[in-house]
Amino acid sequence: MLKFLGNIEAKADSKGRLFVPALYRKSLEKSGEASLILKADPINKCVQLYPESVWEKMDAEFTANLNLWDRKDLALYRQFTASVEPVELDSNGRVLIAKKHLEMIGVETDALFVGIGNYFEIWNKETFEASLCGLEDFAAAMQSKMGNGTPAL
Repeated sequence: MLKFLGNIEAKADSKGRLFVPALYRKSLEKSGEASLILKADPINKCVQLYPESVWEKMDAEFTANLNLWDRKDLALYRQFTASVEPVELDSNGRVLIAKKHLEMIGVETDALFVGIGNYFEIWNKETFEASLCGLEDFAAAMQSKMGNGTPAL
C-alpha cells in the first residue's frame, strides 16, 4: 500500500532534477512502482506526482463519468490531461522536472515534497506555508468535518 506522509525539503539542481525523499522512494519500491505521472495542480501553485497505478485508477474513475463524444466533456478531459507527463526516477533516485513546471511553482533551487496519502506534491516552501490555515481555523475545520467525538485509534 502506497503512503506518502510528511513534508521534506529538497534542492533542485541546475537541470531541474530533484532527489525524491528516501521515504517516498521506499514506498514506491515496496509497491513495485517504477513510473510516476506529473500533473500541474489546477488549484494550487504546485505539481502533483502520482504513482502510475494511482494515476490510472484516478483517470479511469474520471473518464467513467464522462462522455468523450460530448464536446464539453472532451474539453474538460483535454484540459485535465494537458499538463500531465510521465516522469521516471533515475538510478540515483531523482526526477527531472521540466523548467516550465519549476517556474510555474516558483522553485529555483529550494523545494518541498509534501505527502498526500497515495501521491505527493512539490511546492515552493514559502508558497506551501502561506497556503496553510491558522491553527484555530484548522481545528475548526477538522471539528466540522470529523465531529466532536474522540478520534478512533
